[in-house]
Amino acid sequence: MDEIDLIIQRKLLENARLTYRELAEITNMSVSAIHKRIKNLVDDEIIEAFIARPSLIALKYLVVVIFGTSKAKSLDAVSKELGQHENIYAITIASGKFLMIVGSLRDISELQDYTSYVSNTAQFNDPTVGIVNVPYITTPEPLTSIDYKILRTLNRNARKPITDIADDVGLSVKTVRKRLVRMRENNLATFTIETSFKAENNLTTVFLIRLNEGTNINSTMQYINEKYSRNITFILSFSNIPNFFMLYIWTKTPQDSQKIQEELQTEGFKDIIPHIFFSMKYYDCWIDQLLRTK
Repeated sequence: MDEIDLIIQRKLLENARLTYRELAEITNMSVSAIHKRIKNLVDDEIIEAFIARPSLIALKYLVVVIFGTSKAKSLDAVSKELGQHENIYAITIASGKFLMIVGSLRDISELQDYTSYVSNTAQFNDPTVGIVNVPYITTPEPLTSIDYKILRTLNRNARKPITDIADDVGLSVKTVRKRLVRMRENNLATFTIETSFKAENNLTTVFLIRLNEGTNINSTMQYINEKYSRNITFILSFSNIPNFFMLYIWTKTPQDSQKIQEELQTEGFKDIIPHIFFSMKYYDCWIDQLLRTK
């Protein structure tokens, strides 16, 4: 994996249905080269699946990340048990017995019971609960039964050609294309990828960064995003945790990650805590189950 692969991965995280030609234009490469790179990313299991789901805007759900140091003897066993919960979508195991559990809640009323369950099962010392920051956007109309049919056939194969989608749902290519454009334009669907850390030259470190009081988090994140753009996978902030964000950095070696950490320490942040990712596992959640029943 190299810097071009990272750009492709980052763009597919944002929209897994980007065409080979669109990605070629973004990276200034040929369509055939992009096709080969995506195939290699899949073959190397860096990209595990291309995913389609109703968006959090369409269903008005919350994305909650609970993270901290676990006292459990086997993080793999804990991860497997947590993955059976209908709200849990992804679990990351990282250095220092660090666990990060990503869940989707139908509404805020589920938060207390869900947090208690995750904290007890994960055997956290002192967990942090973050509600992912999402801009408020209204939708002109909800998802329709046709939209759900389209998303259902794309659920684990989001790059499926429009002609194949049309065959699956029994609609014309024109109708399918129109519905897909509508879902994208109105933020009603999420097309993304599930990624892992299995290949060589593929090291992900998450930096937990706390800012000093009075620091503008938005301008700081924009600055960091521009300065470390060659290595950033994405940045995550939380509506309920001020002056804090997670910075996901890709590097080829631990030494490269250490260099970035040393650079970050010169930025004047209040605190920086790094964790190297060992594994990330994905699970069906209630949103996937909803798709199967619509």
